[in-house]
Amino acid sequence: MNENRPTFWEHLAREVSGNASEESKDWAQQQPDQEIKEARKQAERVWQSTSLPVDSYEPDVERGWQRFQLKVQARQMPLTPVKKSKTGTIRWAVAATISLLLVAGAYFLTRPTQPAWTEVKTAANETKTIRLADGSTVALNQKSVFSYPTNFQKENRIVKLTGEAFFEVAKAEGKRFTIFAEGTKTEVIGTSFNLRAYAHEPVKVQVVTGKVAFARTETDDAVFLVPGQEGVIGEKTPIAQKQTIQNENFRSWRTKNLTFSNTQLDQLTAELESYFNIKITIQNNALRQCRFTTSFRNPDLKEVLDILAVTGNLTITQKGTEYFITGPGCK
Repeated sequence: MNENRPTFWEHLAREVSGNASEESKDWAQQQPDQEIKEARKQAERVWQSTSLPVDSYEPDVERGWQRFQLKVQARQMPLTPVKKSKTGTIRWAVAATISLLLVAGAYFLTRPTQPAWTEVKTAANETKTIRLADGSTVALNQKSVFSYPTNFQKENRIVKLTGEAFFEVAKAEGKRFTIFAEGTKTEVIGTSFNLRAYAHEPVKVQVVTGKVAFARTETDDAVFLVPGQEGVIGEKTPIAQKQTIQNENFRSWRTKNLTFSNTQLDQLTAELESYFNIKITIQNNALRQCRFTTSFRNPDLKEVLDILAVTGNLTITQKGTEYFITGPGCK
C-alpha cells in the first residue's frame, strides 16, 4: 500500500474546502459506499455553515484572512486512514473530522482581534481634519463619519465616509485611493475634490484638481470627472451623471465664503440652510423667483438675513430655530 497516497478524509477535507485536485475529485466521486457519500454531504453542510454571508461589497481584510485560514486548517488537518468495513469507525471519523472543522471555524471566526478600522466623527457645527499616513488630508464637515484602516498604508488606501469631506489625496507610487460612501465608490490616484454623501441625499463629487472615477459600489460603469465637473448618483440613478458644477458654494463650509450670482431665492435659502444648519421657509411662492447677487466672507447669519431683507424688500421673522420669509414677490 502506498502510505503517501491521500486518505479518504484528506480527499474529503480538500474537496469541501475547495482545494481538491481533479484527481482527488474523481477519486471522491467514485467511492460507492452510501455512508461515505453521506459523510461528504454532512461535511459540505458544515463547511457551508462557516461561510461568510456578503450582503454588499465592503472591504474586510480580517474576515477574508479568517476564511483563508479556515481553508488552510481543513487542508492541512492530520487525518488517519479508516477502513470502510467498520461502520462504527466511519461514523466516529466523520464526527471527529466535522468537530475539527467546527473548532477551526469557531476559532478563526470568533477569536478576539484588534479593531480593524479607526473611526472619526463630527457633531453639528463641528469640523475636523485628518492626516493619513500616505500624506493625504481629509477635512471632515459637520455630522459626518470617516473610517480608515488602523494600519493605513500605501498598499491599502481604502476608506469609508458618511457625510461630507474635502479630500486632498497624495500620489503614492500609482496606488489607488478608494472611498466607499452610501452605495458609491470614488477612485483617484492623486487629486483634490469634495464628496458629499449624507444619508437620504444624492451623493455628489465635485472635482477641484486631477481626475476622479465615480460609480455605484456594485458596478465598474464609472464616469470620469475633471476640474469644474461633478458626478451625481441618486437613489434611482442607475449610473453616475456627469455635469458642470451647479453650486459654486460647494466648498463654502471649508472656505467660509458664500457667493451668489443671479441666484434664485429658493436656491439661496437652501444653501443658507446647509451652511448655518437652520430651517428657512419661504411663505410666498412669488418670492422664489427673486434673484440676488452678493457675497459674504466669514458670513454671520443675522448680517446675511438683514442684507437680504433690505435688498429684496423681504420680511424675515424667527420662531425658534426656523426662519420665515414673506414679501410682495418679484415680477
